[in-house]
Parts: sequence; C-alpha cells; structure tokens
Amino acid sequence: MAEGKKSFIAYSDWYGTFKALPDEIAGQLIKYIFSYVNDENPKPHENFVVNALFEQVKATLKRDLNKWEKQREQRSEAGKKSAELRKGTKSNDRSNSLNEKTRKATVSVNDNVNVNVNDNVSEIKDKSFTINNKSFILQGLKDKQWLEVLAMQNRNSLDMVKNKLTTFEGFLISTKKQHNNYKEFASHFTYWLAKNKQEINHGSNIAF
Repeated sequence: MAEGKKSFIAYSDWYGTFKALPDEIAGQLIKYIFSYVNDENPKPHENFVVNALFEQVKATLKRDLNKWEKQREQRSEAGKKSAELRKGTKSNDRSNSLNEKTRKATVSVNDNVNVNVNDNVSEIKDKSFTINNKSFILQGLKDKQWLEVLAMQNRNSLDMVKNKLTTFEGFLISTKKQHNNYKEFASHFTYWLAKNKQEINHGSNIAF
C-alpha cells in the first residue's frame, strides 16, 4: 500500500466468492489479502484456489491504488499552483487578476482529475503470455478441487464448468490471448467464468 494510505476498498460483490468458499479457504484468502495490502509481500499461497481467487482481488486493488495516487498528485499540483498565485498578490488590481487565474486553474485541475478517474476505470489487469493453451485446458480438466470450487462459486454443475472450460479455448483463440503458465491461465478462466455469468444474468453474453 502506498505511503500515507491506511485503508482499501472491499467491494460488496466479493461476498459471493467468500460465501461460496469453505470457511478454511475463505479465511486463508482474507488473511492473504491483508498481508498483501500491508506490504508484507507474501509469497504465492500453498493453496492454488487461494492464489487463483486472489488474482481477481489483486487486479482491483492495483486499479484503486493507481486511481488514489493520481488523485493525490492532482491535489498536490493544485495546491502548489494556488500557493504560487497567492504569493503574487500585491495590489487590488493584481489580486483580481490572480483570482481569475486561480479559478481557471481550479477548473483545469478538476477536469484533469475527472478524465484520469474515467481512464482508470477502464484499466485492465496485467497482460499475460504463454505457449500452449490446450495443455492448460487438459490440466484444468484434471484439477477436480478447483473445478468443484468454481462450480459451487458460480452455482453451476461440475459438467457445466467443464464445458465452459472447453469453450474458453475458443475464446482464447479468437482474442489471441495467451498465458505464461497454468496459474495465470486458471486465474483468467476463473475471472472470465464469473464475468460471463454476471452478463448472462443481465440479459447478454459478453466474454472478457
């Protein structure tokens, strides 16, 4: 966490993930999150499911941190400009002129903050690179514990999750998305499966 930042945002839509997990794994996940935000630089967790689910949370935390840091920089710059303008006040006429400049600077800073915030919302998590997606799908189909957690988390049958995993290969081919290792592949599929489920519930079927 950045210097001076003493809190982070926990989103209500995380509840579905935690609720679907066994208490032991949920506890491990929340401890891992707090270890990360307190700059303890935790090593990859021994539980693969915790690692896969944390990747989703980590992307959100990084996005929020970038947004917070840019907003802080904008406030700092605005404060410096305001201080410089106040130093130049020597007469009523000059004061009126400087007040007008201050107003324009404030409008400009606010516009820049709004643009930066909107840009940050569209930021996507880290790019990944890999060699053979097909081998990762075959490996995933054998990972029974992971598949069962995904089925429970998304309220689907185990066969449905397996079918979605097979469909995921077509999505990767069409979008030319690749992964560097199985961990990254599994994290992407976990995120993709949850997102597709949300979009279907809202009346559309959009892949991410």
